Amino acid sequence: MTTIIKLDLDKILFSMLGRRELVREWWESPNKRWNNRTPIEVYQSSEEQRQSVISYITSYASGEYRDWE
Repeated sequence: MTTIIKLDLDKILFSMLGRRELVREWWESPNKRWNNRTPIEVYQSSEEQRQSVISYITSYASGEYRDWE
C-alpha cells in the first residue's frame, strides 16, 4: 500500500490546475463537498477525513469522480 501525503496531492492538483497559486487557493477555499469546510481543514481533522480528501482528488485525476455520488 502506497502512502499518499499532501505533497503528492499538491503534485496531482498542480497537474490539473497548472499553477501553484491555484493549488494553494484550492486547499484554502470552502468546498461544497465538505459542507463549505476547506479541504485543508478536512485533511487535517482525522485519518478518515484525510482519506476523503485523497479519494476526492485522485478520483478527479483519474476521471472517476461522479458529481451525483
